[in-house]
Amino acid sequence: MTQPDPDAVSLREHILALLAEMDRRFDAAIAAQDKAVQIAMIASEKAVVKAEIAAEKRFEAGNEFRGQLADQAATFMPRAEAEQRMAALAEKVDDVKGSSRAGALALWGYLVGGIGVVAVVVTLFTK
Repeated sequence: MTQPDPDAVSLREHILALLAEMDRRFDAAIAAQDKAVQIAMIASEKAVVKAEIAAEKRFEAGNEFRGQLADQAATFMPRAEAEQRMAALAEKVDDVKGSSRAGALALWGYLVGGIGVVAVVVTLFTK
């Protein structure tokens, strides 16, 4: 019979060694995945913080714009007051038109009267 090789490993020891190696590899893979997930979570948290800051700035800009619109609206003249002023101006324009018509009629009267006076003077001198 042959002597067992002292360097030979039994089947059981070989399978246990393979299982231990597989366990070590799985643990390493799980640790790597764990680390990758943690890195992804940190990056995600940073992205969320940046997005929140950007949204806050956008909301501030919108609020500032609304404030400017409110200030601008406060300086506008109310519709009722504008209509009242327009009516007053229209009345003044009508008065000016009426007085210019009256002035034109008066001018015609003066012209006709002046021509009449000239005609009388001419008639008196020619006689």
